[in-house]
Amino acid sequence: MLAPFEQIMTYAHPAVVRRFKKEHPAKAHQAEEIFSDLLRFFWASKRHGLDRQALPKDDDLSFVFIMDEEMRDIDQMWHVFLLYTKDYTEFCSRYFGEYLHHLPDVVPTFERGSFDFETNLGKFLGYVYDRLGEDTVKRWFPASCAA
Repeated sequence: MLAPFEQIMTYAHPAVVRRFKKEHPAKAHQAEEIFSDLLRFFWASKRHGLDRQALPKDDDLSFVFIMDEEMRDIDQMWHVFLLYTKDYTEFCSRYFGEYLHHLPDVVPTFERGSFDFETNLGKFLGYVYDRLGEDTVKRWFPASCAA
């Protein structure tokens, strides 16, 4: 189950945003946008999983949907949202039909193995670009896009 993107993007949680601002004052002016990007990440992650199930042989979908280091602000917002366990659980159930687990330290684990990080990142970026647009990619990867 996946709620429509537009419906997910209407979700608001002012307490999460306030707490993020308090804990990350240097990013306070971007807190609303970071929360919206977290919602985008959730939607795209779930969409990717459903797409992979529907098209298991599609090589463009054969990548791991990860939270890259450049997306740290979004990850920090997710940490704050997780503190509101009841609200987070209800949000996940309502919009995704399941609890979306946070898996810390996934990228370093992949980097130590035979995982082709660059290929994965390229497919990830293409997927995000095609579904969420260039502006999202630029926000999620500001250092890479500035180069």
